[in-house]
Amino acid sequence: MKKVASGYRLIFGYLGIFLAVTGVIMLLPIFLLVIPAFRDDVQYIWNFVIPGLSTLVAGILLFVLLLIGRERAQLKKHQDSILLVFVWLFAIVVSAIPFFLAGRLPNQPHDMQMSFTESIFESTSGYASVGLTRIPNVMFDSHIYTFYRAVLQFFGGVGLVLIVTSAISDRYGLKLYTAEGHNDKLIPNLGKSARLILSMYVGFIILGMVALLIAGVNWFDALTHSISSIATGGFSSKINGMAGYSGNQMAIEIITCVLMILGATNFVLHFMLILGRFKKVGKDIEIRTFGIICLIFIPLMFLAFITSINNVTGQHFSVGESFRYGIFTFISCITTTGYSNVPSYVVIPSVAFMLLGVCNVIGGGMGSTAGGVKFYRVGIACKSYYWTLRAKLSPKRLIYPNYITRCGDQKEVQRYDSNEAFGYILLYILVLFSGAYLVSVLGGHEYGASLFEFSTAISGTGLSNGLTAIANPAVLWVLTVGMFAGRLEILVIYYAAFRIARDILRKETI
Repeated sequence: MKKVASGYRLIFGYLGIFLAVTGVIMLLPIFLLVIPAFRDDVQYIWNFVIPGLSTLVAGILLFVLLLIGRERAQLKKHQDSILLVFVWLFAIVVSAIPFFLAGRLPNQPHDMQMSFTESIFESTSGYASVGLTRIPNVMFDSHIYTFYRAVLQFFGGVGLVLIVTSAISDRYGLKLYTAEGHNDKLIPNLGKSARLILSMYVGFIILGMVALLIAGVNWFDALTHSISSIATGGFSSKINGMAGYSGNQMAIEIITCVLMILGATNFVLHFMLILGRFKKVGKDIEIRTFGIICLIFIPLMFLAFITSINNVTGQHFSVGESFRYGIFTFISCITTTGYSNVPSYVVIPSVAFMLLGVCNVIGGGMGSTAGGVKFYRVGIACKSYYWTLRAKLSPKRLIYPNYITRCGDQKEVQRYDSNEAFGYILLYILVLFSGAYLVSVLGGHEYGASLFEFSTAISGTGLSNGLTAIANPAVLWVLTVGMFAGRLEILVIYYAAFRIARDILRKETI
């Protein structure tokens, strides 16, 4: 009788597959060295080869020793959460090694060195597609590291599980796939659905790169910028961000806005648009929620800038500047990307920071690369409140059906759906205020600034008010935990901890 792999043997066996994939991810930047213009970065090759090959071999060995020759059982309740947390934790830790090795191996500039904390922070920011950074300024001159940061956001934005599922899918993969936040399948076959999403994801990046090339951006910056925009990550290949790209600045900003919106939109809706189902997409609750948010926040952002004084020039913002800065910064935050087209964060009015903090919390669409609470939960919560008021003001004998359009289908909203939306929003806000408190206490920062900075970390936005640049190690760890929790949508971590605790105590998981 064939032996069965189950429990933690199965978890760590599957983990081996993801470790092998992580090893490949770390090796990808070295292929950049085949381009003659980038040969100067050959000095950094061992920073990627050593950890990359080690992780690849370790992953293969783990898979072979634990799973080869055994029948794979089904993951039990919440074991998918344990595996997902381990996958992301191990990926973040091993992917931080190339940052830590920079400047520490022979013949490398010492001013590139990053501490262990900063390396973990940078790796987490990449995989969580946040965009907050602590890399030394000199590292922006390294093409291999700039590309590596974009690679981390490429895989982190679409999801490590989706990448593996697109290549290797078995009959038990759905639980892990949904646990990572992919709540809708485009087609019944899981593997084909993952490959279809990945194809659209890559297609958008290529289209964005071509558009940026036409706008006058060089091919390397166009590639990395397009990746970070679609991944709603916000890592820039330039030290001064959006202002550092050559070409038509207005065209670059418009293209970036389109790319950020594409990345923050549910891939199921993209698929429906490709199929020509425009009316159904227009009725979708997420699209309508996003439209209403735009109608409210864009005028408010414009007013915030037009009524404020530019702290750099000392003059009032012009009408054109107010529209340009207000709209771009709003889209950057609501899509949780974190790009900024203002000359400096000190230019952003304080009232605008308050509005942007709300946008950070709201976030983008379900099944997209964006973070935050998500349009779907916000839409359900607002509609549920409206339905409650309507019921209170209507005759008792009159019953209204509570319907929404979700991914092309009309769906009746049950009490469970409303409770889940309100419950997650409440949990998110509690974690947000708790994290901001820790940032304020551990770093000695003003609470308002700490609240915005932690909101940008947990939502995956990455638009900083300058606090990250001066944060001490304790604050960096709080922000790192916030980025990690936000990417996995908090509850997955709770389920994993709950299951591990009950396994240690040998109690049955309910």
